[in-house]
Amino acid sequence: MTITGVTATGAAGTAPESSHRAIHLRYQSIRTLFKGRDAFLDTLRASLLRTHPSGAAIRAHAITGMGGIGKTRTAVEYAWRHQDDYAALLLLDADTGDKLDDGLAALAGVLRLPEAGLPDRQQQIRAALGWLRDHPGWLLILDNVDSVPALNAVVATLGKLSGGHVVLTTRLSAGQLRGMEVLDLGVLDLADAASYLLEDTNGLRVEAADDEAEALSLAHDMDGMALALDLAAATIRERRCTFAAYATLWRDARKKVKGWNNPTLTHYPRAVGQAWATSVAQVSPEARILLERLAFLAPDPVPESLLDVPVPNTDPLDAPEALLDLAAYSLVTRDPTAAHFEVHRVIQDATRRGLDPATARQRLTEALGWIDDAFTGDPQDVRTWPTLDPLAPHAEAVAQAADEAAIAAPTARLFGQLAILFHTKAQYQRAEPFSRRALAIDEASFGPDHPTVATGLNNLSALLEATNRLTEAEPMYRRALTINEASFGPNHPTVATGLSNLAGLLRATNRLTEAEPLYSRALAIDDASLGPDHPNVATGLNNLAGLLRVTNRLTEAEPLFRRALTINEASLGPDHPDVARALNNLAGLLQATNRLTEAEPLYRRALAIDEASLGPDHPDVARDLNNLAMLLQATNLLTEAEPLYRRALAIGEASLGPDHPIVAIGLNNLALLLQATNRLTEAEPLMRRMVIIFLAFQRDTGHVHPHRDTAINNYAGLLSELGHDEAAIRAALDSARREAGLA
Repeated sequence: MTITGVTATGAAGTAPESSHRAIHLRYQSIRTLFKGRDAFLDTLRASLLRTHPSGAAIRAHAITGMGGIGKTRTAVEYAWRHQDDYAALLLLDADTGDKLDDGLAALAGVLRLPEAGLPDRQQQIRAALGWLRDHPGWLLILDNVDSVPALNAVVATLGKLSGGHVVLTTRLSAGQLRGMEVLDLGVLDLADAASYLLEDTNGLRVEAADDEAEALSLAHDMDGMALALDLAAATIRERRCTFAAYATLWRDARKKVKGWNNPTLTHYPRAVGQAWATSVAQVSPEARILLERLAFLAPDPVPESLLDVPVPNTDPLDAPEALLDLAAYSLVTRDPTAAHFEVHRVIQDATRRGLDPATARQRLTEALGWIDDAFTGDPQDVRTWPTLDPLAPHAEAVAQAADEAAIAAPTARLFGQLAILFHTKAQYQRAEPFSRRALAIDEASFGPDHPTVATGLNNLSALLEATNRLTEAEPMYRRALTINEASFGPNHPTVATGLSNLAGLLRATNRLTEAEPLYSRALAIDDASLGPDHPNVATGLNNLAGLLRVTNRLTEAEPLFRRALTINEASLGPDHPDVARALNNLAGLLQATNRLTEAEPLYRRALAIDEASLGPDHPDVARDLNNLAMLLQATNLLTEAEPLYRRALAIGEASLGPDHPIVAIGLNNLALLLQATNRLTEAEPLMRRMVIIFLAFQRDTGHVHPHRDTAINNYAGLLSELGHDEAAIRAALDSARREAGLA
C-alpha cells in the first residue's frame, strides 16, 4: 500500500553521575537560591516514606498550585536534595497522554536499555516500565498534569508500576485528585522572596543603601511568585540596574496586563504577567518577534536547528542572537549540553495574551509557515524521522492553533504529514484525526475535485484499509482515482499510485481479476514516466508479482520480484524497509518453489531490517516473523517456529486490533503448529476465532476474503481430528457464522 504525500527528544537531562544512577531532570539544582521551601520538602519526604513501604503499589503525590508558583522547581530540588536515596531521578512532561508515552519511550535511552535505538515507542515504553518494575527505589516526576485526560493517562500508567516514588505537578484541584496525596504549594514568604532577589542579583545590580527594603517591596508586589521573581532578577542582572529602577519598570508594565491577566482564566496571578511584560519590554525587537512566534509552538524542547530555517515572507532576523537575548532575561531556558531550548508554558501563554488580535494572527501565520518549511522530507521514510520527530509536537500545536483561527494553508499539509508519519509508525489512532481534518480543510479550500483532495482521499483510504475498514476505503480510492485522471490525464504517476491503491484493496477482497489490469497499468505508467529504475517502479513490480504469485503464475512472478529488489537496494540502500518488503516477497516465492535454503537468509535479513528501522512491534515485523516461522515449520524446526508465531500474533493484536484479518492469519499459523504437535484442544479456539474474523470480514465488506475457504477447511479438519462427526462439524461452523453475524 502506498500513501501519497502532499507536495513535496524528550526533555533535557543531565548525564548520570555514576554507573548506578540514571538522572533525567530538566534543571540543575539552584542550591542556595532555592528559598523558603525546606518545610514543604520535609513534608513531602515524610509523606512519600509513610505511604510507600517497600514493594507497595504506587500512590502518587501531587504538588498543586497556580502556574508560575514554582511547582516544577520544587519537585526538581527535592530530587537533587535526595539524589543519594534513589536509584534513578526521572522527570517527564505529562500534559497529554501522548507526551507521557513519548517521555516513557525516551527513558529507554536514559536508562541505556537495548530498545533505545528502536523507533517503535511501544516497545521502548514496555522496556522502560519493565526497568522501573525491576529496579525499585526510583523517583519519577510527572510534570504539568493539568487536565483530566492527562490525569487519566497518568493513573493508567501508575497501575503498571510499583517500588518507587511518583510526584505530580498539577494545577488540578484536590477534588480532582482523589486517591492521591495532595500537597498545596503556597507562595514564598516575603522575607525568602526578598532574600532570593538579593542573592540572585548580587554583584550584578547597582547597589543602594535601601536594597533590602526595596527587595522586600518588590517581593510584596510580586506576591512571592517564583516565576515573577526569576524574571525580575534576570532583568535586573541584564540591565545592571537598582531595585528601585526595576520597580519603576514594573509599575509601567502594570497597565499592559491589567486587561487580560485574569487569574481565574490564566491560572497564574497578575504578578507573573506583569513580570513577563517588564522583561519583554527590555529585549530587542528581534527577540520579541522570536518570542511571539515561539509562543504558538508546543511547550516542548525546540531544536536549535529550527533557528536556521528562514520564516517565509518575512524580513530575516538574527535568530541565534535573538535567542541569546531571550535567555538573558530568562524568557527561554537553554540546555548547554543539548541542542535545544524551552519556553515556559506560562510565558508562552502570557505572550499570546499580550498580543493584539492582528499581531497574534500575524505571528501565528509566521510560526505556521516556519514549522511547515522545517517539517520536510517523506514521513514514510524512516531516514527522515530524526528530523521530523522533534518537530512533530510543534507541528501539531501550531496547526491546531491555525485551524482554530481558520487559516487553511499550510495547516492542511501539516495535518496530512503528521497523519502519514503516525500511520507509518502504525500509530493509527493518532493518525486518523489529522488525516480527516486535512481532507476536510482541502475540500473546503479547493472544492471536491482538486488533486490535493485526491491526495487526502488516498491517504485516509490507506489508513482505513490498514485498520480493516475496507467498505469505507473503496469509494474514497475510486473517487481519488477519478479526480486524478481528470486532472492529470490517464498516464500520470499520480494516477499510477491511485491504480495501485485501488488494486490492493481489490486484491484484499479477493477480486483478483479486477485488480490485475490495474496493477499492470500502474506499472506501465511508472516505467514510462519515471524510468525503469525508480522506486515507484519497484513498488509496481512487487504488487503485480504478488498477484501473479497468488494466482499460481510463479515463473512470471520471480523475475519481477528480483528486479524490484535490485531497484530498491540501488535506490534506497540495503537497510530500508522497502528492501525488507522485497526480500520477503522473493523469499516467499522461493519457499513456494521449495528453495528453502535460499529463502531463509532473505527472511532473516528482512526481519533484521524491519526491527532496526521500524521497531520490534510494528505490523511489518509481525509479517516477517510469520514468514520466517512458516519456513522453520516447513523444515520441521517447530520449537524455533512457535515463539515467532506467538510474538507475531501479539504484535498484530496490539497494533491492528483483535479482529483484523492479519490477526486471523496469525491465529491460523499458530493453530496449525499446535495441531502438528498434537495440541488439538489448544488449537481449536484459535481456529474458531480465525474463522469468525474471516466471516465477519465477509459480513462487513460483502466480499469473500481470499483466505476464508482455507480457514473453514482448516477448522473442519481440526474438528475431524478431534473426533467430531460431520453433523458436529456443520454445527460448529453454523455457530461460527451466527457469531459473525452471517446466519
